[in-house]
Amino acid sequence: MKRDKYTIRSACMLLTPALLLCANCVQADAPAFDRPGISFATSVLPAGSFDWEQGLPDLEHDNADGVRSTSYSADTTFRVGLTSTLEVQLAGSLWNRLHQHAGGVSFHDDGGGDTKLALKWAPSLASKDITLAVLGSVTAATGSAAFTNGRPIVSLGATVAHDLGGGRSLAFYANVDRSGGEDTWTLSPNFGFPISGNLDGYVEAGHTFGGGQSSTVAGGGLTWLLHDRVQFDLYGLRGLTPRSPDVQAGFGVSVFWK
Repeated sequence: MKRDKYTIRSACMLLTPALLLCANCVQADAPAFDRPGISFATSVLPAGSFDWEQGLPDLEHDNADGVRSTSYSADTTFRVGLTSTLEVQLAGSLWNRLHQHAGGVSFHDDGGGDTKLALKWAPSLASKDITLAVLGSVTAATGSAAFTNGRPIVSLGATVAHDLGGGRSLAFYANVDRSGGEDTWTLSPNFGFPISGNLDGYVEAGHTFGGGQSSTVAGGGLTWLLHDRVQFDLYGLRGLTPRSPDVQAGFGVSVFWK
């Protein structure tokens, strides 16, 4: 898919400070990042550490009812470890761009997205092969008109994972969003596996329903860990039903400090 020069330039501007800051990171093994994927990791950051997870950008493309639209979003998440089982997160997207084409007329808009504050809990379980994390969040409608939900969202999600050994894992994610008196559910299984060295892959599917929405997607992605504290990711999802987005994809970087 062709991207305009503004999009590429913005991605480079976001990537450069990440690499420069990383050069001054304290040497430490990186924990599991929440990027990429529909679900989130079943661990929290060590107390006193933090990370930055950045889309460069993420995009969604859809062609339905005679309207072709593509949106780009520089999604940002900051995570800070509070205790051995708790972390706090702040997420949003300061830059978004929407392209739409219908009836021979093209339109585009730029603006910021909504802001989310979240608390993640990852309790210790009896089995070392099973891990669990619960994420509760509140999203405030701070975005511009084209990129906001328009009202607050209260969310509660959980991921449970089973370590299969050899770097392989099987996980299941469930989440409910409450907004405007309606509930929207998302369910997603995923399977992670090693490829070579610090290069890993995963496949996943996701189904969203309720609140007037219904969508089913499937795909996967790659992650590459550099110097045990910087991760690059690449992912793609394909819509499987008429009401699903045709394509969701993205490239991103995550950086860990301790």
